[in-house]
Amino acid sequence: MRSRSMIAILGWLALSLCAGGCEPKTSIEPSPAAQRSNGPTAAEAPAPTSSDTALRPEAPPTPPDAPPPTEAPSAEPAPDAPRYAEVDWPHVRIDLNEKAVEIDGVCAINSGWLEQIICSAGTRTHESLVATEAKPSHIHAALLLIGLEPGKPGWWKIDPDDPEGRKWIVQPPTGARVSITFEWTGADGTARSALAREWVRDFHTHDLLPEGPWIFGGSMMKPDYTGAVTYVADRTGSIAGLVTFGDELLGWCEVLPDQEAVMAPEWEANTEAMPEPGTPVTIRLVAAGRP
Repeated sequence: MRSRSMIAILGWLALSLCAGGCEPKTSIEPSPAAQRSNGPTAAEAPAPTSSDTALRPEAPPTPPDAPPPTEAPSAEPAPDAPRYAEVDWPHVRIDLNEKAVEIDGVCAINSGWLEQIICSAGTRTHESLVATEAKPSHIHAALLLIGLEPGKPGWWKIDPDDPEGRKWIVQPPTGARVSITFEWTGADGTARSALAREWVRDFHTHDLLPEGPWIFGGSMMKPDYTGAVTYVADRTGSIAGLVTFGDELLGWCEVLPDQEAVMAPEWEANTEAMPEPGTPVTIRLVAAGRP
């Protein structure tokens, strides 16, 4: 091994010395084929003969009033950019032109008390306006791709200093403001759309849910029962909450306790404004304007 290393080092030194100061002993002449392909230099090129000049076509004369020639475009115009981003997230689309996230859903209920606006199918569909097969963590990622920044979900707890337990401490959600719109086809075949708040009304007064955005709290990452750290909303199905469970992907801007003993139910589905349960609905999420 040592002798091979010495041979390699000596060979490298020899190559280095030749690169720096060795003169080549012989020169390699280009082959006739190479000479033909490269052609003669300007100094070696023969002068044109009269026969060569006679055979060379001349450009036709340009009329004195002729406009200058125009050049053809060098390349085809670039095609229009695609409207939707290419993502492999079932039931989720990203509208690049409108900076919007579209989600396939279905009307879950159109009457009764509400605690959710949007939930995952098979979770809180008995108290949610719309259910979807889309994965909450995919929706989270799509909101990031349209430039929205998450914060933290809201939370509430009973004030430990209140012996009667009638007061609570609240922390509103933080994050980007989001507007939710529902789009569907009416029974008469016409395209319909409504803000999510238009499907929610006060049980006592029938006033619509106040104008106010949902907040991109972004749920949270926590260990599940196996110890694996996962996205909590993927387990609970809380995509857009009306009351505050504390695990919502999108939370209502006002904290509403989820316990009837603390706050009586107030909001219900606005039946007259909604389609029948089972109607396909497109959920559209965009950045909400600031007041």
